[in-house]
Amino acid sequence: MFGRSTPKPFKPYALGASKPRRRLPGWLVALVLGFAGGAAGLLYVQQEHMAPRLSARESEQITMQAAQLSAALAQSQSQLEQASKELTAQQALNESLSQDLARARTALEPLQEDLALLQEVLPADPRGGDLQIRAGRFYNKDDGLSYHMVLTQNEPEQTFKGSLQFVVQGRYPNGRTASVTLDPLPLELSDFQNVRGTVPLPDGMQASQITTRVLNGDGATSAMRVINTRN
Repeated sequence: MFGRSTPKPFKPYALGASKPRRRLPGWLVALVLGFAGGAAGLLYVQQEHMAPRLSARESEQITMQAAQLSAALAQSQSQLEQASKELTAQQALNESLSQDLARARTALEPLQEDLALLQEVLPADPRGGDLQIRAGRFYNKDDGLSYHMVLTQNEPEQTFKGSLQFVVQGRYPNGRTASVTLDPLPLELSDFQNVRGTVPLPDGMQASQITTRVLNGDGATSAMRVINTRN
């Protein structure tokens, strides 16, 4: 009924005969091509559109520059903070000085009132005038003459610049009397001036009477008064 199949004889590959080729799977080919295309695209982008790669030396230089900039920034920040602290301290000091000045002005007001009263009650210079010698005291002290004088001027807006000169009547240790004109002393006066100090007397002279002259810039006498010493 059924015919028999004839078996095929075994034929070994003869030497030099080629084996039948095996095809790679399609998915593997696609994967390899995809990797190759991606690598080529990345290489193209790096070469054409991205910054070139830095060498090790260039990278080290950039790193050092970044460190230097960071240090400079930190130093600038520190200096800014120090300047801010100093500014705050200076503002506090200015505030303190302003308060001290206000207190000083407040304390000065009664003194100014006392000074105005003193000018009123001091006796006027008998000779009168815009510039007056209102009071004076003289003492013999060691080998000199100690003086304290009060001068006033009726025009306080104009500063008087001149000199103060003493003509001393006195007695030497041998009993001889004489009159000595001392060197002028520089003087500036606005409205009220206390003038005090000590001037030397020649050869141990003891003063008994002093003629005080106020000289203007031209050397002319603007005020004069004669006052006896207290000792």
